[in-house]
Amino acid sequence: MVDRNRRGLVILFQKENGYEQVLLNEACFSSENEDGGVYFPPELDVSIDHNKLFINYNHGRYGSWGYTFRHQNSDFELIGYDRTEQFGPIVNREVSINFLTKKKKELVNMNENIEDSGVEDFKETWSNVETKNQIKLSEIEDFEGLYWN
Repeated sequence: MVDRNRRGLVILFQKENGYEQVLLNEACFSSENEDGGVYFPPELDVSIDHNKLFINYNHGRYGSWGYTFRHQNSDFELIGYDRTEQFGPIVNREVSINFLTKKKKELVNMNENIEDSGVEDFKETWSNVETKNQIKLSEIEDFEGLYWN
């Protein structure tokens, strides 16, 4: 029997006399036992650095996608998104979105037919991103649906 219980996130801030819960999202992550596609489910990594919360999925030789949140307006709001598409060691495409500046940077490998030891040749383009509302971590039902091209 496979355990497909979803995973969630609890964030506590340290206070003078203990801890205060500032966020609870009980099921925003797939179970590590979900079907991951070709080889395995993506690895989930959660970390904090410079007052930012980073949630990253790594899918080995196929790429990764990451979300950057900052605590503001009584929640954790999405301020950045990064995705890498690759096949083996060769990076095919990278997307980085800054939701504060509403800018998107895209790098596309123009050297499509290189072998494992070839040289990548990236074309960089910038564009504007339109967002209506800031995405809040407490309201995310499933990170798998949080995807930008």
